[in-house]
Amino acid sequence: MPNAAGVGRASARANADAVLDALRTGGALSRQQISQRTGLSAATVSRATAALVESGIVVPFGRSPSSGGRPAELLRYAGGSRVVAAVQIGVRRIEGALVDLDGNVTVRRTIVPVLARSGSQEWVRQVAGLVDQLARTAATAGTPCLGAGVAVPAVVHGADDRIDAMIGFGAHDLPLGRLLRDQLRMPVVVENDANALAYGELKEGEASGLSSLVGLFIDNGIGAGIITGGALHKGAHGEAGGIGYLLVERSSLGPSFSDPGDLEDHIGYDAPTRRAREPGLQPPDGGQLTAGDVFRLAAAGNPVARDLAEEILDITAMAVAAMVIVLDPQLVVIGSTEPARDSAMVPDVQRRLQGRIIHVPRIAAAHHGADAVLVGVGRLAAERAG
Repeated sequence: MPNAAGVGRASARANADAVLDALRTGGALSRQQISQRTGLSAATVSRATAALVESGIVVPFGRSPSSGGRPAELLRYAGGSRVVAAVQIGVRRIEGALVDLDGNVTVRRTIVPVLARSGSQEWVRQVAGLVDQLARTAATAGTPCLGAGVAVPAVVHGADDRIDAMIGFGAHDLPLGRLLRDQLRMPVVVENDANALAYGELKEGEASGLSSLVGLFIDNGIGAGIITGGALHKGAHGEAGGIGYLLVERSSLGPSFSDPGDLEDHIGYDAPTRRAREPGLQPPDGGQLTAGDVFRLAAAGNPVARDLAEEILDITAMAVAAMVIVLDPQLVVIGSTEPARDSAMVPDVQRRLQGRIIHVPRIAAAHHGADAVLVGVGRLAAERAG
């Protein structure tokens, strides 16, 4: 049975979203006009606008012209003048940005992570320093920073936003959210990167107006964010959408996987590097060869990379098929740090699924491109702060 408090918070958030949508599109409105536009009761509008005014997202904007009675107070959306700090953690770089409440990225910062050695948490201090720098930039510009959102390639669970494992960072059972909140003294939300992408697409992207979708995020690994009933579905242990652990073939039942899982062992992390070396395709500068590198080399005409890219597309389509068969979403969104690749993957995945599953839903590239995760975790941070 759903938790009553949780249902109440979800209802209040939905009402606030409806009020904000009315003010974004309608300009300055009275509470009565908001009620007419949204269909919400006067009491509901009054509660929602009071909370939004308290948070500063909505501000008074004078009064309407008198028609004989008492002039009504007008309210105006002010979200564009308030921001959150959004951070996306990757093995190659940590991206930071200020994101306003309309999902616009206004300032960007990038740092190279100090990967863990002997359990070092230097990268946590790096993230805290990046958020602090962004917040100071916002203050200088006169746009208050409401809080911070941090997207990670890992499972997140618990009140302290604990991450189970993050390959390359030495992060195992680390209370990242609590650590950052203690250092920064501001509201901080930590979320899985695929979940952040899916949530951003629901609120301000391809899934606007829908209630169910799967957001696929491909970087050094692969993960899925699941939206059902207009909300994130994280499962009993926060592990829903961990498609890197899908079993790909019969031989998958042999070895025991910890990290990465079986599907990710085929296309994520060091898999392209390991498999490309076999036929003689060397990574650039002797480093890791990511799926993105494979697609770039394939586009440049490398025949070995073309074969490997086809295999990656096959396995990605199999992962999408599994999610669609189980969840029956209205939409599947594909996102990564390389938007051009995402757009190119869409028809390839659709073609592989036609005639092989009962219904192929609409498949689209992430609306916000390379910023999709930042925008999504920014939206989550704004809601937590509000």
